[in-house]
Amino acid sequence: MATTDDPAQEPEELLDAAVATEVEQETSRALGKETRQVLLAVLVVAAFMAVAHFTPLKAWISNVQTWKKMVHDFGWGAHAIFMAACAASVMLGVPRLPLCAAAGLVFGFGEGLVISLVASTLGSYGAFVLSRHGFRRAAESRAEKWPWLKKLLKKPSVLRVFWVRQLMVPGLVLNVLLGMTPVKHTRFLLGTALGYLPLNVAFSLVGSGLGKGSLATTMTQLLAAMAVINIAAWLVYKVMKRQKQQG
Repeated sequence: MATTDDPAQEPEELLDAAVATEVEQETSRALGKETRQVLLAVLVVAAFMAVAHFTPLKAWISNVQTWKKMVHDFGWGAHAIFMAACAASVMLGVPRLPLCAAAGLVFGFGEGLVISLVASTLGSYGAFVLSRHGFRRAAESRAEKWPWLKKLLKKPSVLRVFWVRQLMVPGLVLNVLLGMTPVKHTRFLLGTALGYLPLNVAFSLVGSGLGKGSLATTMTQLLAAMAVINIAAWLVYKVMKRQKQQG
């Protein structure tokens, strides 16, 4: 790595070199886990819907369509209530991916994606803000499992916030740890939203596919979910390799 005469820049360069290998390993494991999660969800929904379309369970599909129409008729109040409930849940540490699937099921892919992305980002932001007011001790103790994570987040940029959202670290821990850093609110929000986007898209597609009246539509959405997560994993892997080469 190139040396520099500016002592203010040297610690950051050394920091990157020290954590690069661990970040690469954690990212690879996380991408593999994310792909397996989406694949499992796709297989479960595909099997259930295939059975449902050719058995008496088909009545369940009709009931889902009726229920979705009732939610639609309720208007934007349903969106607001669901979004508020999801945001509160994420802020308290509830995993967001089942909520993304639920949003896709209830509101369809497009609206479900927007609702789940906004809600999960706002929920994370709520935990982030609370951590800046002292609610941090429990997360600090859990963060000891990832000693390199604090180093990575010492000077968090949008890219680093995006990066850590791809790792197998509980969202609540990341939210609180980021609240303990000097990261700007706008960087936190942008990095978090971008970091959440790939899996939110995939699980919104899976959830939306559950209960579709057409089996072909369900299968198309499930294949799209697999395509999204694989493309996202490939892009993250390529960027990671490029950064390593530049380092």
